[in-house]
Amino acid sequence: MLFALNTFFGAWLLFVVQPMFAKWLLPVVGGSPATWAACMVFYQTLLLAGYAYAHLLTTRLSRGAQVRLHVVLVVVAAVALLRESAASPELAPVDPAFAIPWLLLRELGFPFFVLASTAPLLQRWAAFVTGRSPYSLYALSNAGSLLGLLSYPFLLEPAFDLSEQRAGFRWAFAAFCGLMVWAALRLHQADEAPHEPESAPSPSGQRTPEAAQWMAWAFVPSVLLLAATNHITVDVAATPLLWVAPLALYLVSFIVAFGAWRSAWRGPLLVVWLVAATGLALNSYAQAAAPLWRQLGATLLALFAACTLCHGELARTRPPVRQLTRYYLYIASGGALGGAFVSWVAPVVFNDYFELELAALATFGLLLFASRPSQPDPWPRTQRLGVVFGAAIGVPLLVANLWLRTRLETRQGRVFERTRSFSGTLRVLDLPTGRLLTHGRIQHGFQLRGDVERRLPTLCFGPGTALARVFEAHHPERPRSIGVVGLGIGTIASYGRPGDQLRFYELDDQVVGIARRDFTFLSDSQGSIEIVIGDGRLALAREAPHAFDLLVLDAFTSDAVPVHLLTREAFAVYAAQLAPDGVLLAHISNRYLAIDRVVRASANALNLAHAIVENPPDPGQHVTRADWALLARDPSAVEVLARPLQIKRPTGPDLLWTDAHASVFSAMRSAARRRSTTE
Repeated sequence: MLFALNTFFGAWLLFVVQPMFAKWLLPVVGGSPATWAACMVFYQTLLLAGYAYAHLLTTRLSRGAQVRLHVVLVVVAAVALLRESAASPELAPVDPAFAIPWLLLRELGFPFFVLASTAPLLQRWAAFVTGRSPYSLYALSNAGSLLGLLSYPFLLEPAFDLSEQRAGFRWAFAAFCGLMVWAALRLHQADEAPHEPESAPSPSGQRTPEAAQWMAWAFVPSVLLLAATNHITVDVAATPLLWVAPLALYLVSFIVAFGAWRSAWRGPLLVVWLVAATGLALNSYAQAAAPLWRQLGATLLALFAACTLCHGELARTRPPVRQLTRYYLYIASGGALGGAFVSWVAPVVFNDYFELELAALATFGLLLFASRPSQPDPWPRTQRLGVVFGAAIGVPLLVANLWLRTRLETRQGRVFERTRSFSGTLRVLDLPTGRLLTHGRIQHGFQLRGDVERRLPTLCFGPGTALARVFEAHHPERPRSIGVVGLGIGTIASYGRPGDQLRFYELDDQVVGIARRDFTFLSDSQGSIEIVIGDGRLALAREAPHAFDLLVLDAFTSDAVPVHLLTREAFAVYAAQLAPDGVLLAHISNRYLAIDRVVRASANALNLAHAIVENPPDPGQHVTRADWALLARDPSAVEVLARPLQIKRPTGPDLLWTDAHASVFSAMRSAARRRSTTE
């Protein structure tokens, strides 16, 4: 019971701290979906280091030496975590994909290393003390991980702010260290065990496979996990709630595989995998129009089915207990390599998010390999046929999907430029009428052709929109100071008049390069243009007040909302940068989140007058439908500017987001209800 309690508690802490520290990082890295992948590289690498330590400790040292060394390590980790750490993160001036793991290593490395070593170490110790197979503790460890993961977004995040969460984690870790010392002393006091289950064969009776196979069965689910997370967060929000869902299913697959795996389950899982993999391929053809439930459903079902099938093979081929730590070391190696592939290799090798489809193809390959009839313990004939049938359908669809996405000619036009950065994927397309920039699946800027037409704003900034109304009506008699968070292709620069000062804040320097190189809104503007590279909120908070007459918030990653830009603290920063009669314009269009509720709550909390307005589409002017929020200290200014526009009435209660609490789930439910009543 002592070993079981420690295993469960350590796993719970291990997975509580992961979303906690990732959320702590979001304001610095701009809310990019790649933040979680970079964090996972750190987590998986430290997990590998912990497993390697457990393997070396239990195979190279005597019992007494194991106890002494680990007790010292646990005490040092407790002291390291109890020290006062940085209140806000400071990244090194390198690529965030590398800066984030380095920062986490400095802040969390030693305690995380101890937690990472707990599961394999305690299982080995439990086998020695009890003489029984400890593999059931692996399922218990994953159950603790799952509970810790679900505890964060549903219990800890809503109830405590980040400083309280971090303080609570420090004291919980200290309690864990006490239990760990107790377990080590129990091992030291134990008599020689009557026997260890050294000769216990794998459940199937087959010989131990090569280490490369174990790593492959762990590598592909790891890639699927992070690729699926990128897939579902790129258009909604980078937030713990959406990080947790894929990782929870990943852990459940381990629990199922190592708890009570039955080969009979393979058949139904193969059916689920075939249906979900087909859905993944078909969804991509109409992704922008696909409802949220279909995007999430196909992705999460595919992830769960593939991970359970792969981890089932890992459990089926597990070795005798004497090789336990070596076995876990190879599993951790495969997981760490998968994380490194998605976070470090894929952004360099690929110019779009192809990892999900490639991992799905690799899953089919592994299943075909595992189901070959020549292996010592062959699968039932119906299951082998199911894999072949599924691959015959799924593989061509996935390959066709990849081929269509890599073509230079698309249904929209010719791909002029394609690039991928930490913030997402960018494409520049040449159309018959102009040039278009897309970020993910969302249009982020369109410029018409022609010497005259190219100066005309379009999409959600075009004639008749809320932005056009405010820019034309606010202080037309004098030059203005204008701030814009989010550059796009620089369309807003077309509203600059002689003498206007326009200051753009853009997180992604590749967006800046595209706006200057492939579009002319910035060079054609009559105003003076300045561009600041970095997160807009952080830059505004550092700078002296600019007294902006107009401040525009138009920052998106594809269609995802950078949550830290919509909190009460963020709007306080914006308000501090406004002139006394200045106006804040926030672009709040979103398919999945009711952001109007969030903006209203912050406006009310800061005593700002506000109005939520909607401009209808105008295809003749290349204007798309958009929702805007107008905020100002002066109620009369909002009333005058909003009067000609279509004002939207509240659709639900206010939803206040803060840096400590941001309930994306509530905003998603509200948006879903609203769509169901309007469609």
